[in-house]
Amino acid sequence: MTDQDIIVIYHSPDYPITYWQEWLDKLTSRIKLVPLDAPEASMAEVMITWNPPKGAIATFPKLKGVVSLAQGVDHLLSDPTLPQDLMIGRLIDPFMSQSMAEWVLLAILKEHRDDAIYHVAAQRKEWIKTIPKIPEDFTVSVMGIGAIGGHVAEKVANFGFSVLGWSRHEKSLTGVISLTGKDGFNRCLAEADYVVSVLPLTAETQDVYNADSFAQMKPGAFFINCGRGLQVDEDALIAALDSGHLSGACLDVFRVEPLPQDHPLWNHPKVTIWPHVSAQTSPVTAATQVYDSIMAIRKGNPPVNPVNPARGY
Repeated sequence: MTDQDIIVIYHSPDYPITYWQEWLDKLTSRIKLVPLDAPEASMAEVMITWNPPKGAIATFPKLKGVVSLAQGVDHLLSDPTLPQDLMIGRLIDPFMSQSMAEWVLLAILKEHRDDAIYHVAAQRKEWIKTIPKIPEDFTVSVMGIGAIGGHVAEKVANFGFSVLGWSRHEKSLTGVISLTGKDGFNRCLAEADYVVSVLPLTAETQDVYNADSFAQMKPGAFFINCGRGLQVDEDALIAALDSGHLSGACLDVFRVEPLPQDHPLWNHPKVTIWPHVSAQTSPVTAATQVYDSIMAIRKGNPPVNPVNPARGY
């Protein structure tokens, strides 16, 4: 079988067909992409995907592996029918890291520079000024300083903020104090003016931000989540906001996505909602890595960024 004959199936309900057309444009000179319901799909040895339907992967008998079009793979590992012998690859793309850093800085700086106050004043045609805030006087805790979170933490530090970073293992990052363990996690919560979560979803991180966690945060802290929605007890978050303990939240991920239209977070005056777009995958930057993973899996080798299912990422 030549490269041109390779059949790779794909699926994602979250993106328009134009997005998949970009993948087609980047990859189909070398491989053949077909959707899940195509007749040829049964011959595929590799699937590239984001959030396929539960049970879908197990229906393709010749699959050797799956390549996630994101860094997170919880959408795959949560499928109880996922064949245990499949190789799984994820993306670690510098563009995604940069995008996440941009989004986090946007969320921090809008709050730090009193954007909401000036926006309301402009609507009232009021000419006002607030007292400037010195970045060094504010602490940002980045929870999860791996491939993406570490880049985020360093970029935030470049803006002059005091930065703490938490991870399972100690890291060496410019301008970032690396903390580990339960004590380190609690310190990050307690000292931060901005708590930024970039954690992967694992058994240990599900529901990690609950009433106790929010109570540990300093009064007036601002919560930013671009990790995973299932890590947050949303009722506890709303309670912490309503009580005034937290000053606000900027959220890109939720327990149910899309966020239901009747969810109270939509209309909460202290919450900014984003539709899970803080670090989107671009075919322009990721196609080569995806192609290399496809070819490795077909040859029986690990993909470029192999996933350890026991670890969860």
